[in-house]
Amino acid sequence: MEWIQYRGQDSMMKKMVMLCITILFVVCAMTGYGFYRAVKTPANNAEAFLKAKIDPSKKIAVLMGDSLTHGAVSYNYVEELSKDHDVSHFIFINEGINSQFAYHQLNKVDQVAGAKPHEILILIGTNDCRATLSAAEYERFNALWKLPVQPTQEWYAHNLKTLVDKLKEKTRARITLISIPPLGEKVDSIPFQKSIEYSHDIKRIAEEKNVGYIALNEALTEAIIKNGRKDIKGYELDLRSMYGAIFSHYLLLQSWDDISDQRGLLFLTDHLHLNRRGGNILITKIKERLLSK
Repeated sequence: MEWIQYRGQDSMMKKMVMLCITILFVVCAMTGYGFYRAVKTPANNAEAFLKAKIDPSKKIAVLMGDSLTHGAVSYNYVEELSKDHDVSHFIFINEGINSQFAYHQLNKVDQVAGAKPHEILILIGTNDCRATLSAAEYERFNALWKLPVQPTQEWYAHNLKTLVDKLKEKTRARITLISIPPLGEKVDSIPFQKSIEYSHDIKRIAEEKNVGYIALNEALTEAIIKNGRKDIKGYELDLRSMYGAIFSHYLLLQSWDDISDQRGLLFLTDHLHLNRRGGNILITKIKERLLSK
C-alpha cells in the first residue's frame, strides 16, 4: 500500500515539475517576444523605403529620433500618422532608434537624403538630457554606444545644429524641430526642469537656423502643471518601470494609457515614454505643420 502511495506521489511530483517547466518556457517565450517587439527596427525606415515601389503622387515625410519616434516602447505616433486620412497624401518614414542621441542622427543624413523627402521632422534630445543627470545614466549609455565624449548640453546643441546644416545642404526638405517631452511629471524636479532647458535650446536653434518648431514640451508641461498629480515621484533611472510597461503592453495587452493611469501619470508611461494621450497631442501638432504652407 505504501509502495502504491509512493508511486502516486512520485507521479504527481513529475507532473508538477513538467508543469513548472512548461510555465517557465511559456514565460520565457513571451518575454522574448516582448523584447523582440521592443527593439526591432521600424519596418517603414528609410532603407526599406528605398527598396520599395513608391507612388510618385505622394509626398515624403521623414521622422528622425529615438525611442519616442521608434514607437516600440512608446506610443507609435508615426504609425498613427500613416493611418490618418488628413495626411494620407504623405508617406511616413520612421528613422527612430531606441536610446539614440542627436549625435547618432548625423549618421542618418545620407540615407534620409536618398529618400528625397519633402518634410523632415526631428524629435531628439531626451537621451542627451538623461545622460547628464547622473553617472549611472551616462555609464549605461556609454556602455551601449561607446560615446566619443561625455554628453553635455553644449554637445547636444552642437550636434543638433550640425544635423540641421547637413540636412539643409543635402535635401530640399522643409525641416521641423520638436521640443522633447518632460522627463517625469514632477514639475519641480531636476529632470523635469532640465527637459525644459533642452527644449529652450531646440527652440533657439530652430529660430537661428530658420526652420520650423513644434512646441511639444510646452504643451505637455502646461497640461501637467494644470492637471497633473502633485504627489507624483520624479523621473529617475528605473529600468524596472520601463520594462514593466513593456511587459504590461505586449504580454498583458494593456494600453499605454492604462499603464499611465495605474501609475498616476498623464502623458508618460514610465516617466519617459509617451502614451496615447501625449502622442495624440504630438500628432495634432505635426498635422498642423504638414498641412501648413
